[in-house]
Amino acid sequence: MKIKLLIFTLIFGFAVSSCEELELKPKGILGEPELFGTAYGVQKYFVQSYMKLPIEDFIYYAINSPSNNFGYKGYMPGNNNYWQAYKNSLASMSGEIYGWNVDIKEEGVGYWPYDDIRIVNVFINNFPNYKSKYDDATYNSLMGEARFLRAFFYQGMAKRYGGVPIVTEVQDPVTATAEELQVPRATEYDTWKFIYEDLKFAMENMKPTSVSGRANKYVAAALMSRSMLYAGRVAKYTQYLGFGADAAVQGGFAGMDPSKANEFFQYAYDAGLLIKSGPYALYTKNYPDKATNFANLFLDKTSPETMFSKGYDGLTFGHCYDALMSPNPDFSSFVGAEGGPVLQHMQLYDFPALTDEQGKPVRFAKRSDIKNEMEPRLLGTCYFDGDELRGKTFDIQKGIYVKYTGTAADAQNGSNAAPINATSNRKLGNKGDKYNGVLITGNHGLHANKGGENNAFMGAFIRKYVDVNRPAALANVNKSTTSWIAFRLGEIYLNTAEAAYELGKRTEAFDYVEAIRERAGCKVTRPAIDQATSSTYGYPIEASLQFIRDERGRELYGENHYWWDLKTWRTTDQVLNNRYLRALACYYVFDEGKYIYLDEINRDNRTKTAAKRSAYEKIPQGEINKNPKLLPQNPLY
Repeated sequence: MKIKLLIFTLIFGFAVSSCEELELKPKGILGEPELFGTAYGVQKYFVQSYMKLPIEDFIYYAINSPSNNFGYKGYMPGNNNYWQAYKNSLASMSGEIYGWNVDIKEEGVGYWPYDDIRIVNVFINNFPNYKSKYDDATYNSLMGEARFLRAFFYQGMAKRYGGVPIVTEVQDPVTATAEELQVPRATEYDTWKFIYEDLKFAMENMKPTSVSGRANKYVAAALMSRSMLYAGRVAKYTQYLGFGADAAVQGGFAGMDPSKANEFFQYAYDAGLLIKSGPYALYTKNYPDKATNFANLFLDKTSPETMFSKGYDGLTFGHCYDALMSPNPDFSSFVGAEGGPVLQHMQLYDFPALTDEQGKPVRFAKRSDIKNEMEPRLLGTCYFDGDELRGKTFDIQKGIYVKYTGTAADAQNGSNAAPINATSNRKLGNKGDKYNGVLITGNHGLHANKGGENNAFMGAFIRKYVDVNRPAALANVNKSTTSWIAFRLGEIYLNTAEAAYELGKRTEAFDYVEAIRERAGCKVTRPAIDQATSSTYGYPIEASLQFIRDERGRELYGENHYWWDLKTWRTTDQVLNNRYLRALACYYVFDEGKYIYLDEINRDNRTKTAAKRSAYEKIPQGEINKNPKLLPQNPLY
């Protein structure tokens, strides 16, 4: 059964946003007996916690925002700046998508949700007083749900800071002493084990199905799968960062003994097996069109692959994704495209060669011919020249070459200094400009006025999560209703594959990969296992494990996993090391009547660089000022 997290209007001592899906009716301000004494009351009580779960969705800020402590701009209705969140998204920050110049914020957003944890702890501590009002199965399931919620909040901190204070009792800031309030920081191992114990309880006690808006045992297992995979990576690979002499590492607060890695990988693997036995299935409704099928996976609210999602009503609480992913005015009625896919990520998929054996650009009779050799999953992830959306066709040509007789290298990554790119030979223009009667730049191409927000920055546009049924007039601020998928079976398969591989179960690992790649329409669905090693990241990694990591980049592109994958693999400073974000640039070769595609550096010559300290975020100084037992600070801060 699919579970959806949606936004509601309830009045019981606090306010949350609006959506009608759960159909709870306001009944005034309720006390603990009314809330904890009935399953309906507990359902109402949990809404506040579901609202605040650290789900990094369409409106998540990757940098600090004054609006609240999790990086959401305008968390409550009435603020029209949700569109700003895209500019500061995890995808923009990590170089997965190119748009506005967002620096890498390794210090993080100061996420410290102990107020939210306190709300859950109130329930966990006091709910036993009402046990007589429930049958055992219902009581245990509700307690398991509370443990799931608490684990979710702690996971949001653990993946940022490592070890954090473990608070299970309800602290009273009025009557408690300073000593009682100053809970010391736990080790990173103990923090992840605490998350494990909460989720283990949830998986063992929650019901297998639940009403819309609520988690169940399989959703708890999905959080277990992701969390324990992160923990296993941290345990295995933190040793290679060179932080060994740091006080936080010495105390076990940042990093774990590598011998603990397989313990966590086993937890992730076991959670994957439970989910595999459950009611979910990979989305295949639109077969045999595997490109459309993959695109619709993110739009179909009845998808059997979706395990847990966050919904929007587009009225009091919407998002701006449709307004910001496609050009204005043909596809949206707001500012238009704010970013696009980076070529390095596009080339992770089955992708056509841009040059021949002599290094010369491949000629295409039509611009859209470049799609002929592309993986269907990529076509379901991105829009390319010739694709249609909302009754219009994408036209993404960048410019014209009068002649192009040399190799692709002659273009020097698009540099104006390259002789072949002299203005007498390479023509760039704005919308409507022509050379000898031929349009220089497509309607949705990279115009010469690079200051405009509505350019095809990278030669393609994002398709994933774009609502094809939303007319351009409604592709506007806060009008989108597409749900954000927090957990889906495709991710769980990849989590399980990686955990299995790390445990030495290589053949089984590629069973999961094969299922993903078969659905994706890949040319090779089951690559041969290759145990040759490289030290690309400063530590040894087998070729087949790298393939599984790359498969995450293909399947989960644009879903805000990439930043956390790099962080927990401890590769952020290696992958994002003066990394140029590259563009796919289409040109018409005038004297041949053919088209070529060149690999160019982005228009601003922009790079992404992450410091080694980005493996951990800085514990908020304001919290340290209140509680010096949070020291030592994380490495390199």
